Amino acid sequence: MKKSVIEKILFAVFAVALCAVAYFAADLAFFQYDDPLKRASLNVINDSEELSFTYENDAITLHGGDNTTLYALTSGGTTVVEGKEYSSLPSNFLGSFAAIETDGNVTRIAKTDMEYTQGYSAKANVFLSEEIPFEVSYVDKEKFTVYFESKPLANSEVTVTLADGTEKQLTTDENGDITGLDLNEVRNGLSFTYKTDNHTYTINYQVEADTIFTTRWLSAMLPFGIIILISAACIALDVFLRKLLYKKEKLPLGRTGVTAKDMRKKRLVLGFETIRWVIMILSFALLIFGSRLTGTVFSNIELPVFACPYNLDQMTSAGCYYLSHLDVLFSESWIEILSFFGTFLVCAVLLGRVLCGFVCPLGFIQDVAHEARQSLHIEGISLNERLYDVLRLVKWIMLIIFLGIGFVGGSFCDFCPAMAVSPALAGFKLSLGLGGFVMIIVLVSGFFKRRYFCNVCPLGFILGLTHKISLFKLKKDAVACTECGACYEACPMGIKSIFTVREGKKGELRAIDVTTPDCIMCGECVRRCPENNALALTFCGKKVYNANRMKFMKQYAPKDKYAPFSGKEKP
Repeated sequence: MKKSVIEKILFAVFAVALCAVAYFAADLAFFQYDDPLKRASLNVINDSEELSFTYENDAITLHGGDNTTLYALTSGGTTVVEGKEYSSLPSNFLGSFAAIETDGNVTRIAKTDMEYTQGYSAKANVFLSEEIPFEVSYVDKEKFTVYFESKPLANSEVTVTLADGTEKQLTTDENGDITGLDLNEVRNGLSFTYKTDNHTYTINYQVEADTIFTTRWLSAMLPFGIIILISAACIALDVFLRKLLYKKEKLPLGRTGVTAKDMRKKRLVLGFETIRWVIMILSFALLIFGSRLTGTVFSNIELPVFACPYNLDQMTSAGCYYLSHLDVLFSESWIEILSFFGTFLVCAVLLGRVLCGFVCPLGFIQDVAHEARQSLHIEGISLNERLYDVLRLVKWIMLIIFLGIGFVGGSFCDFCPAMAVSPALAGFKLSLGLGGFVMIIVLVSGFFKRRYFCNVCPLGFILGLTHKISLFKLKKDAVACTECGACYEACPMGIKSIFTVREGKKGELRAIDVTTPDCIMCGECVRRCPENNALALTFCGKKVYNANRMKFMKQYAPKDKYAPFSGKEKP
């Protein structure tokens, strides 16, 4: 049997095995927490005249009087909670408590929702029962829906009192919704007061809100810490074995033979690369802690990057969820479907894979790993066409899993490495399936080969399919190009056409569009190009970053003030 046939068979077996592993990803646990509802405990303390809930780690405490009745929302409906202390909550508990006390013509209520029940639906965490005539529901971290006698309270005035005592007079709309409250105001706790002709209703509302750099946050970070330690051990073992194998011989290099020693000479030159790093850092912070930092969330914006939707503190929604759960998307209304694809198209046209090179949190983590390797002067892996051919095949398998696993009963989220990072950094405790192991692969491979995961990323590939209509382009001047191959060597995506294309449409040699679906617009090819204007990144046809010989030389110029390229001569 021919070698090529054997390779195809082996790869087909690998593809089937990878799809099977993705299907059972949830069962391949990397780190397992107890159910967040089951591990919580409830205490009732009669130490206050004002009903309120507080949180400390996994304990929920109700502060109130002796005549208080406490209710829990369960899958079977509203249930009265008996007793003063529960070491664990019932298995059918849905995450919401409400306590009520009536004194004459005044009814005091307290309500709380745990972090996983703060809901994307107005009916997800409401009691809607006769026992609790007045209540509120926190929806999408954007608005409150106010209910009175189990129906939305429309076009009515409600007084909102913040934790610092500030009062706001707000009016509900026709759906009973109140908007305009800062997320951080909600986290601190607030109360709603509604008055009828002869009765006053007040509800103190408290959501479970995590705080970073606390004991609970460290507990949530535990699985990610384990991932970092395992990844570091794998990297150290690889470096040790390579040194042992090659001993004093020179380690295998890339195509142009650039060594770690050569890279050490690179100097910081303010410009495009600096701007890219600033944007990456800001994007990473906003997609992890955005709503906590700004008090605002834009849930209607679906950025097509791997920003885990299980992190409730991110600035925007993550388009990766709906694309990897098309079965869920197509079960939504036409308005939701059109809104999602409209948002995706706008992002694709305005930014394209600039989102990969500048915004995606996983891309930022890989770039940090790459910079760490260079700082440690460790050689990367040898790159060649055969390796990139294999990565392209893996990318197609990942695409099939990404788009199709939901239709057969699986979930890409259990397979996704982003789930191991974003929620943990924000303080949300999540059990990890196969995604924890995949994250180790991303870190280790990203350490030795820049943007390894981007080469197989299904979401990035889908975004790249719109490169023909995207406003960002990579242009080449074949006349200025000297075919040195530096662009091909620098490209983390292994795009050979940047180097090989010599002619555009109708025989044009200048301003040739060499943008491909794989290009992440990182600008590395432009930065490493030694010829003026041979390569350029453009937006709407205007150059935003172009190759410059002097800037290229300054990057590797010796720091001695009389050294070559400094423009100075010895006296």
